[in-house]
Amino acid sequence: MPIRSFLILTIISLIGPTPGSIADEVAGLDIPDGFAVSEFAGSDLANDIQCLTIDPDGRVVVSGRGYIIILVDDDGDGRADRSEPFADAPKDGAMGLLWEGDSLFVVGDGGLHRYRDADGDDRADGPPELIRAVKTGGEHDAHAVRRGPDGWLYLILGNFAGVDASFASLPTSPIAEPVAGCLVRFSPDFSGSEIVADGFRNAYDFDFGPDGEIFTYDSDNERCVSLPWYEPTRLYHVVPGGHHGWLAPQRTETWRLPPEVEDVVPPVSAVDRGSPTGVVCYRHDAFPPRYRGGLFFLDWTFGRVYFARPERSGASFIAEPEVFLEASGTEGFAWTDVEVHPKSGELYLSIGGRGTRGAVYRVRFEGDAGASAARDAPETGDRPSQDSAPPPTPPRLLTTDRDPILPPGAVPERVGTDRLLAAASSDDSLQRLRALVELKRRHEAIAPETLIEAIRSNWDHADRLVRSASADLIAVLSPDQRSPLADDATTPVRRATLGFGIAAEDPEAALDLASRVLADPEAGPGPRLAAIRLVQVALGGQPDLALEGTVWEGYSPRFRPPALGVTAIVDKIGNHLVKMSSVNDSALDRERSRTLAVIESADPDALLQISSRLTAASDPVDDLHHLIVLGRLRGPRPPEVTSRVADALLALDRKLDARAARRDRNWPLRVSELCRGLGVRDAALASAVLAHPEFGRPDHALLALALRLDPAAAADRMLDRAGADPDYSWTPDVVAMVGARPSVRAINALRALWGSAGLDDAILPVLARDPSPEDRPKFVSGLRSAQPSTVSAALAALDAIGPSDDPAEWLALILALRRSAEPGQQRAIADLLSRSTRQAIGPDANAWASWFASADPDRAAALSGGDGVDAAAWARRLAGIDWSLGDAGRGLDVFRRAQCASCHSGNRAVGPDLAGVAGRFSREDLFTAIIQPSRDVADRYRSALVATDDGQIHQGIIIYDAVDRLILQAGATETIQLHPDSIERRQPLDQSLMPAGLLDELTDRDIADLDAYLRSLGSASAR
Repeated sequence: MPIRSFLILTIISLIGPTPGSIADEVAGLDIPDGFAVSEFAGSDLANDIQCLTIDPDGRVVVSGRGYIIILVDDDGDGRADRSEPFADAPKDGAMGLLWEGDSLFVVGDGGLHRYRDADGDDRADGPPELIRAVKTGGEHDAHAVRRGPDGWLYLILGNFAGVDASFASLPTSPIAEPVAGCLVRFSPDFSGSEIVADGFRNAYDFDFGPDGEIFTYDSDNERCVSLPWYEPTRLYHVVPGGHHGWLAPQRTETWRLPPEVEDVVPPVSAVDRGSPTGVVCYRHDAFPPRYRGGLFFLDWTFGRVYFARPERSGASFIAEPEVFLEASGTEGFAWTDVEVHPKSGELYLSIGGRGTRGAVYRVRFEGDAGASAARDAPETGDRPSQDSAPPPTPPRLLTTDRDPILPPGAVPERVGTDRLLAAASSDDSLQRLRALVELKRRHEAIAPETLIEAIRSNWDHADRLVRSASADLIAVLSPDQRSPLADDATTPVRRATLGFGIAAEDPEAALDLASRVLADPEAGPGPRLAAIRLVQVALGGQPDLALEGTVWEGYSPRFRPPALGVTAIVDKIGNHLVKMSSVNDSALDRERSRTLAVIESADPDALLQISSRLTAASDPVDDLHHLIVLGRLRGPRPPEVTSRVADALLALDRKLDARAARRDRNWPLRVSELCRGLGVRDAALASAVLAHPEFGRPDHALLALALRLDPAAAADRMLDRAGADPDYSWTPDVVAMVGARPSVRAINALRALWGSAGLDDAILPVLARDPSPEDRPKFVSGLRSAQPSTVSAALAALDAIGPSDDPAEWLALILALRRSAEPGQQRAIADLLSRSTRQAIGPDANAWASWFASADPDRAAALSGGDGVDAAAWARRLAGIDWSLGDAGRGLDVFRRAQCASCHSGNRAVGPDLAGVAGRFSREDLFTAIIQPSRDVADRYRSALVATDDGQIHQGIIIYDAVDRLILQAGATETIQLHPDSIERRQPLDQSLMPAGLLDELTDRDIADLDAYLRSLGSASAR
């Protein structure tokens, strides 16, 4: 590095950029008073950024697919002037970066790696060292890496990262058999690892708070909105040894444990819908005091940056999140990562992900922050060798006013047993929790009497996290060692805690303890809720493996009572639960009814109690819960139960709409399963639904199909409703139901909808069952569908009607042949073409196009793809080019001048990766695709047109589509976020985002050079 540049960078890293040095503030962001946001680096320097870190010289380092680069601000004006490539990796893009000394830890390319830069030239010295192989690259795989105040290296992983018991290689691991996403830590010398906590869905990042506690932001189960087990995104205090609620993929597919139950760590705060990404604790004094020691955490989907300041509550924390930054308008800010600059105290945030626009933004406070803490970071200097981990660094700005028995960031192995035992009886609940966790980690080296003393101090503690840690400690004792505890379990709380400790080893004894709690008239709601959850745990938890992935996941036991030999005690528990019908606690009542479903109670009073919860004023999500319970209860259904169930099912849509509650893709799947299950339990339900005066709204088609109502009668009821309501919202389900046994009336109604309701793909298969010549234009139109099944139905209908002598139909068939990728369908199209044209050409789209150009020259222009391109003229020009003159080096310049790089560079997903493209396509096919980009668009890159209620028209590739957000990638640097309520119309397009005419200004020599460059991509020399 030149000396001048080094000096500038050193000065910048010491004092930070000048606050007023950037005038161009970022538009499209709502920001709090006193703060300013500016663009530090645009997509020209780094696109589609997945994560960032700050290097020892104070420079921002970012990564995306195929790159790690250092962003350099040469003149210190707060904007990066250039990017320096550190490594052309990871291929899948890093989702975690940590730079310490001369080492850069990187999560990507199948593991946690360490790159070295021992010579300080800002280039990786060579291939990285693999520290631990782990699944990377997927959105639910391995993510952020950070150094803990204890000197261990921490890695957070999503629920599909494949974490198993091998990650608990040290006997001190708090978790031995992980479930779902995990936080893992590696010893300073990387000789072993522990699973710190599990039960996350897809926490992307985490950080250490001021007193050394860990916080993360976990994702919601977004496809389950308005289902009883939906939970929004959540800010968590990560409790070592704690389970945080998520069970997939090891136990369930979508159901998660409720946050109120005894063996789940509750969230610090439930936040909102979204996709969590970066998390950082603000340990600096440049921002006002209220931000110091608080957490900034990011949401990718809605473009929000949240702030929360966790406050102590028992052994954990609570917080009230607030929106710190939020995208306003349609321009997207897909936040991916955030760090605090160690010198300036500014926030640096990156955007990107899923091929979206990349950039880095700088957030600074421009007022008087009232700084009260000295800046204590070491001076920038030569980076030391990193053969071993650095010594633990205490977090800055410690805010605790206690004199802790266990100091913040204490290295557990250095804390003596006496001190742990003293901490286990501290007045501070968090101290107790820390001590119990450490006693369990080291239990093999501690006398059982000492462990029992700690248990007795905590098993009836008011804080459930402390009780849960006590139960974990009980579980490591042998039956003989814990026998004294059985004599002392004289209160409901102690019995429940002891039950959790022995449930895995002695489920019958655990159930007996739960039964005694439930029978105790002095037991309060807390102990009863714990006892009810204990029943579920003693039966193996949820679900029955045969019901995994269904609506019954959270309402069925892993082990049935007869298989465990505990039928009698479970029947007794069922009686206790039925007698608790007047519970005035929502969580307790929900788990009471769930457990009746788990044990499949046959008590008639249970049916009456649960069905009585279904009222005109009850919440529809609660209704779904109680309907699922009813679907599991055994016993004959009296008429009043049938009537209540029918009322509740038919009112679901109306109630949800009144609350503006949205439904995502899992909702109809689970409700259909629910209806089928209810129908099996109650033979009278289908008739009650069909005869109900409310029946006939569009959403009721789902119920009709699931309950297998009489098709003709149900269709007539739907048609009656549609005829009486000019605003009737036809859906594919309604079309399917009306078309299941179509009458003349139904067919006429469907024909009237053609082309106006966006339901052509649903209507065409109905019309194709008994094709009529009058519908021939509709079947020809269906050949353009993006759905292969619709194309096949259209072909079958046209074949049944007979060949046509209309050249327009021949053209539609040739275009369909060109688009089709299924050999059987290609043969069917060619056969129909042959019979229509009397030409024996076979399934060769190019041969048919050549024939058609002669048979009907006027219409043949449409085969150019509608781009206004003179394909014949281009074919003549390409034929005359001397391709041997092509030079790959010059071709790279042409590639950039023709704007190809903006969409096809390795870290951009708007267009496909071009590596090896010349090996996949002939020169003719390759340049045809460039000249006529809309001729054949792959499904992944097919764009959509979206019209909004403010008159705007947007086109782009849909990269996120949910009930409350649509995100379009409209180009390499433009991301558009829209709320579904603002969308008036959306339709798929066959048009590519790649414009026609990119080669119009190029010379023949340029084109030859471009060809040479494209052919070099993927080769060793190009890499």
